[in-house]
Amino acid sequence: MTGSNHEFHGPAFVQYGHGSVQEISTSYTLAASPLDRAADDLMDKVYAWWDEEAGNRGLLSPPPLPVRWQLSTAGSTAKVAAATAKGTRSRFAPLPGATTVTRKQLRAGGSLTELFEIYAGLASGRILLVGPEGSGKSAAVHLLLLEALRHRRNESDPQRRARIPVPVPMSLNGWEPLEERPIDWAIKKLSRRHGHNVRELLKTGRIALLLDGFDEVAEEVQSDAVAALAAAPYRVLLVSRTAKAPLSDAVALELQPVRPADAADHLLSLPLPDPVPDAWQELTRRLVEEPESAVAEALTKPLGISLVWELGPDSGTVKEILGLGDPLAIEDRLLDHAVRAAYTPRPGCKRPRYSPEQAERTLRYIAERLTAEETFDLRWWQIPCWGRPRARAAVTWSLSICFYLVLMAYMLTSATNFLTVAVALGVPVAAGVDLALRLRRLNYPQPLESAGWRDVFPGRAITTGILAWLTMAAWYGATRWFWSSPAPVWMWFLITAPFGLGTAMFRGRGDTLMGRTMLAPWAPSPYELRDEEFLPSPTAESRVIDPTDVWRHHVRLRLPLGLMVGVTIGSFWGCVTGDAGGLVSGIIVGVFTAVGPALRCGLVPNLAVATTLTAVQLSRSEGTPVRLMSFLKDAHERNLLRATGPVYQFRHARLQERLARPAK
Repeated sequence: MTGSNHEFHGPAFVQYGHGSVQEISTSYTLAASPLDRAADDLMDKVYAWWDEEAGNRGLLSPPPLPVRWQLSTAGSTAKVAAATAKGTRSRFAPLPGATTVTRKQLRAGGSLTELFEIYAGLASGRILLVGPEGSGKSAAVHLLLLEALRHRRNESDPQRRARIPVPVPMSLNGWEPLEERPIDWAIKKLSRRHGHNVRELLKTGRIALLLDGFDEVAEEVQSDAVAALAAAPYRVLLVSRTAKAPLSDAVALELQPVRPADAADHLLSLPLPDPVPDAWQELTRRLVEEPESAVAEALTKPLGISLVWELGPDSGTVKEILGLGDPLAIEDRLLDHAVRAAYTPRPGCKRPRYSPEQAERTLRYIAERLTAEETFDLRWWQIPCWGRPRARAAVTWSLSICFYLVLMAYMLTSATNFLTVAVALGVPVAAGVDLALRLRRLNYPQPLESAGWRDVFPGRAITTGILAWLTMAAWYGATRWFWSSPAPVWMWFLITAPFGLGTAMFRGRGDTLMGRTMLAPWAPSPYELRDEEFLPSPTAESRVIDPTDVWRHHVRLRLPLGLMVGVTIGSFWGCVTGDAGGLVSGIIVGVFTAVGPALRCGLVPNLAVATTLTAVQLSRSEGTPVRLMSFLKDAHERNLLRATGPVYQFRHARLQERLARPAK
C-alpha cells in the first residue's frame, strides 16, 4: 500500500462466506490541506517573480559565474559540531531528497550544488553566508533561492513536497529585535506582501527565510538580533559581510573570490567579433597568465566582471583599465562607465528611452539623496519629501481652494438668510485648513497607505454596511410617511447611502481615508503623523509585489475611493437640497458638495499623485525625467537597480557610493 496526505492507492480484501476472499483495488484522492495549497501557491508566486528578477540581474544569460565557498575560519569545531548535531538530536530533518550534512562536507567546501546540500541537510537549519562587499553574496543567495524552489517544484509526491519549505528572501530593515520576536516581525512583514496565511506557514516550518541587510542593523542590537533568530522555528540563512554575528548553531560559510581562469572563460563566452579586439585578448591573457596583476585582482569580484561584461569587447574602457595599476582605481573606472554602458544604444537591442547623460544625472541625484538619508532603500512614496515640498504643497492648496471659492460665490449669490451666508463663508475656511493639514503630512516621510479592495471592503464590512444602509433607508422612509411628507423610494436609498458606505469603510481599512468627513467624523485624523510600517497593508490575494505594481495599485485604489466618498456625500446634500428647493438646485449642490470631498480624500493626499507632481518639479530643477517611476522601472530592467519587495535598491552598494560622489 502506498499513500500520502493527498492520495491512497492499494488493495482492499473482502470475505464472503467460508474461505471466500475477493480482492478489490481501491484508489481515491484526498483534498490537499489549506496550508499545503497556500504553500504551493506561495512557491509559484515567489518563483515567478525571482526567476524574472534573475533575468533582469543577468544571472541567467550568460551562464553565471561559479559560486565557490569554504568553511569560514571563524567557524570553530564546537560550532560545526553543534550545527551538524553530532551526538545530539537534529533540530531539522534533511529535506526529502537530501542527506544529513557531515563535518567532512562542511570542511570540504564546494560550489552552488554543495551549498544547496548544506541548506537542505544541515541539522541546525542555521547558515551564515559571509563575504566582503562586491563578492557576489546577493547573486549567490539568488541562485540558491532558485535552486531550492526548483527542488520543491520538481518533487511530484505531495506528501514529500509538503515537507520542503518555501524559501523567501527578506531584508532585516525595519526589525526592532528588542521590541518584537523574529517570528512576529516576519509574520507582520510577510503577511503584508504574501497574504494572511503566512502565520501558520511560518509556525509550521513551511517557509524558510533568506535574510539580507544584517550589516545595516545597528551594532548595538546586532547581538540581540542573532540571539532572537536562533530561536526562530524555521530555517534561516543570514547574509553578512563578516562572520562576527554569533548566530547560535550556525555554520559560517565564506564566499571565495572568483578564480582568474573562471573570469577569463566567462568573458570569452561573449559573442565576440572576428577578429577579437587586441585589448580584450590582453585582458583575458592577464587574467590567466598574471593572476597577481591589478587587473586580475580587480576582476576576481563578480561586480568587476559583470561591469566589464556589460561594457563589451569594443569598449575603449578596456584599454583604460589595462593601463591602471590599482585594483580600486580599476573598479572605480568601471563604475563610472556602468550607467553610460547601460544606456548606450546597441545593435539588436531596444533603443533606450533616456540618454546616457539624463540617466546618469538622475541616478546621481537619487544616490545623493539616499546617501544623505543613510539608506539603501528607494521608497517611491517618500519621493514627495524631495525637491521643494512646501512649494508643491502651496501650489496644490491654491488650486484646490479655488473650487471652494467658486462654491462660496454661488452660495452668497443665492443666500436668503444669515445662516446661508455663515455657511458660505465658513466652508472655504474649514476646507482650506483641512487641505493644508493633509498636504502638511506629505512634507514628511509617509507610510505606504495602500490596501486591496478586499481589505477596504471585506465580506463582513460589506454585509454590515448594507444592513446599516437598508435600516437607515427604512427609518427615513417611515419617518417621512409618519410626518405626512412621503418621499420617492429612490430617495430613501440615495440620501442614506453615506451611512452604509461610512459603516462599511469604518469596519474595513478606509477609516483614515474618509476621516473628518460626514461619513466618519469620529475616524482617525487623516493628517496625523502615525508610526506605521513602510509596506502595503495586507491583501487577501497571495502575490509578490514590486514597486511599479504598488504604485499603480495605489493610484487605482485611492483615487476611486476618494471619488466614491465625494459622490456619496454629494448624493446626500443633493437630495436634501433638491427636496427643499427643486431638482436644479439639488443637482448643483450635489455636484459642488461631491467635488470637494473627492479632492480632499482621493486626490490631494494621494501619495502616487504627490510623487508624480514631485517628479515634474524635479524635472525642472534637476533635469530628471518627468515620468520618474517609468525611469526607475527601466533602470531596473537594465540591471542598474534591483527590486526588493516594494522598494528599489542600487544593484551594488559600491555603485550608489560612486554615484553619490560629485561628478568630475
